[in-house]
Amino acid sequence: MINLLTVDLEDWFHICEVEHLLPREKWDRFPSTVVADTEKLLSLVAQTNSRATFFVLGYVADNYPDLIKRIHDLGHEIGYHGWDHELVYKLSPQEFRQILHRGIECIERLIGKRPIGFRAPQWSINKGSRWALEILAEEGFVYDSSLAPLKIIGNESYPRIPWKIETARGNLWELPPLTLKTPFGHYPAGGSWGLRLLPYPILKQRVREFNRRQLPTLFYFHPREFGGRKGPIGLPASKKFALYGGVWGSKSQFVKLLADFRFTSIENYLSEFKSPPAFTCSSI
Repeated sequence: MINLLTVDLEDWFHICEVEHLLPREKWDRFPSTVVADTEKLLSLVAQTNSRATFFVLGYVADNYPDLIKRIHDLGHEIGYHGWDHELVYKLSPQEFRQILHRGIECIERLIGKRPIGFRAPQWSINKGSRWALEILAEEGFVYDSSLAPLKIIGNESYPRIPWKIETARGNLWELPPLTLKTPFGHYPAGGSWGLRLLPYPILKQRVREFNRRQLPTLFYFHPREFGGRKGPIGLPASKKFALYGGVWGSKSQFVKLLADFRFTSIENYLSEFKSPPAFTCSSI
């Protein structure tokens, strides 16, 4: 069984809800690490000939076009992650559509191909912004990966396997991250945070459980977790822990994961998918 490897391609200063510390107008003056960090990640992935989906921030694509071209040339998928790491539920439908158009045009100009997948920064498509799913379908996106079956940033009632959403403008595949059910709720096992803090045998067992049911698991990472700057001084303790808790174990855990399981991009997986998902739901 094959699994899904995804990367949110953004720089160390693209952090939601700390705009007072990292204002947009200062981004161009911050020392970027995204190219060096991404090269480290690409090197690790290449060792097992895996493929990944890179959800690219428009800001990064605009400033480092050669990086995007290189990722594409290596056989990885380029998806879209918004332009300036905007939270979707803070946008109007018109603003969201404009951001989509800007990103589509940028990515198509760089690699000669439109992105078919979208992931909202901080999983920010929720019940308050469900209109975004209809816009994605209308704009030609094939899938979304923004609905996290987790408390706070999502909803634990969302399916935890690939599923299809029906909207008035068309259908979308939804690809959620791997979670682990606990007495306290779902734990983000497939997230970079989960990989850093979960004992590897538990993570390995969870992936095997999914694969025995012929289901893929989805993992997501950020380049900053493999090197580079470790955030600005003054981050709230909760935000600092979420971003960098256990980050020193990222590489070793990631290497084990790549060695034990097969990974590909979402685009490749959907092109080979032979049967419908277990869930089909109307737009949430």
